[in-house]
Formats: sequence, structure tokens, C-alpha cells
Amino acid sequence: MSPLFGSKQVKPFIDPSRGDAEAGTLRQAAASGNWAAVDSALQATPSGSRREFLVDAIALDTSNLSWVDAWVKEHPESAAARLMWGACGVQYAWKVRTGAAPQDVSPDKMAGFHDWLVNADEQLQHAASMAPEDSAPWIALQWAGVGLEIPIEAAQERWENTSRRNPATELGAMAYLTHIGPRWNGRSDLMWAFIQDLLSREPDGSPRWFMVPHGHFEQWVAERMQGGSAVHPSRYFEQSHVQRDIIDAYDKYLGSASKRPSELEPQFRELFAASFYLMNARDRLRKELEQIGPGIQTLPWGFLGSALVAYRSAREAAGLR
Repeated sequence: MSPLFGSKQVKPFIDPSRGDAEAGTLRQAAASGNWAAVDSALQATPSGSRREFLVDAIALDTSNLSWVDAWVKEHPESAAARLMWGACGVQYAWKVRTGAAPQDVSPDKMAGFHDWLVNADEQLQHAASMAPEDSAPWIALQWAGVGLEIPIEAAQERWENTSRRNPATELGAMAYLTHIGPRWNGRSDLMWAFIQDLLSREPDGSPRWFMVPHGHFEQWVAERMQGGSAVHPSRYFEQSHVQRDIIDAYDKYLGSASKRPSELEPQFRELFAASFYLMNARDRLRKELEQIGPGIQTLPWGFLGSALVAYRSAREAAGLR
């Protein structure tokens, strides 16, 4: 997990590795063009949530694909090379698009976004066929599907391919929830039905309880974008049923004596912390923020504006530096 704020002031920063030492080292290797180090790490982690996490962490916020270009050129038969090219390509596509609302994205950027996603999708399909037991390509294929706006039926097929290979996948559940939710390609009822069905089989301590605050952020942002909600967006997290949902999910996960470890725990903790901030639950907020930082994730804080500014505002609200 990320190091805590100590007695000395440390500025927050965006940390795609989520405080994971190996992921941080592999991101540095990728940045220096050392694809062999990434290949070695992935070979040592052939399947499961850890592999999904490493691929995601290495690819996040990609701005240079020269290292994966070189890898694929030298080893076109490598499923790992095509997996990483595809995962990085998906991330680069989102960078090309920018985080602006659709109506504020220029036609050129939207065309570039689409082209990068199509190319990444093709590489990921190759990776999936070359390593049929690997769930990691299907995670990135799900995120490509979000941007390509593939039909719900196709998104469900990608989710089922992910979960069949890794029934405990957290990143896969996050991607599918996002796709079928109201902010992107689906509807509120589809998203909440999926969340409720999946969590009906999850025990206390499961990291998948993150889906509750994640779902509420998806709902909140969609209502802000679309308008017409019976409740003003500024009061969404003040609604009693929303607060009950989030507190109950927290008690079943981070507050549970049966809490299971997850590489994504820092990110999930931030989801709950940002929820508590918007709920004006100061004591709960402070408790979580004392375990977060200085490395943080772009989301959920980015839903509130600048991620770093929003995070600092939350700390100030909790009486922390």
C-alpha cells in the first residue's frame, strides 16, 4: 500500500502503481524500454488477479508505446507482447480523447481515440487467442469495448470470458459495471442488477464490495451529465439510502474482520473515502484518509474536478494536512 503522510509534509501525486513496489519497478522498466523485465515478470505471474493488476498498472497513463512496438517487432509470437501493446494502446486512446465531455472532444481527437482502440482491440484479440487461459487480455478488451461502445450483448460476452478465466476478478467487474452503467453505454437498472446479483454471492471481507461506491459514483456522474434528476447532484450522496448502501458495503469489506487482501485496496479505500467526503461523514473520512497517500488515483477524485485539488480539499475537510 501507499506510504502514509508522516510528520513531514509530502505533496500528493498520482500513483498508477497504487503503492505496489513491483508494479512501480515494472513501470520504470517500461519507461526505459526494458520490455524484457516486463516479460520476465509476466512469465512469473501466468494467471489470476495479480497478473491482471500488473498489466493494468504498467499500462495506466501510457504516453509512449515505443517499448511495446519494439517488443512485438522482436517477438511477434509472444502473447505477452501483444497483450501489453493492446493494454497500453487502450490507455493511450483514452489519453488522446482526453477526459472532456463528449461534446467538448474535437472530431480529430475522437477519430484518433477510435483508431487507437480498434488497433488495440486487434492486438488484444490476438493475445487472447494465443493465451486462451489468460484473463488479462479480456480486462483490456472490456475497457476497449467501453470506448468503442460495443453492444451490451458483446460487452457481456467479454465479461463472461474474463470471469470464466478468473472468477474472482475485481478489475473485470469494474470494467463491466462501467460499461453497462448509465454514464457510458447502459442503464441504471442494468448496473444495479449486476451489482446486486454479484454481491449476493460475495462473503464479508470480499474486495468486490467496492462495487457499491463505484456504482454510486457512476450514477452520480451520469445524473450530473444528463440532468433531469429529482435530486440536485450536489445532494446525491446526502440521500439516506445512498449513505446506507455505502456504509453497509464498507462494513462488509474494509470494516470487516474477514477483509481479504487485494492489490487494489488503496484504490478501493479512496472510493470509500471520496464517498464519505461527499456524505459529509467527517469521522469516517478522516479514518480512511489517515491510511491513504501521498500516492493517489485519478479516480474517484477526478470526478470532483482536478484529482489532486479534490484530494487536498478532502484532507482539509477532515482536519488533515
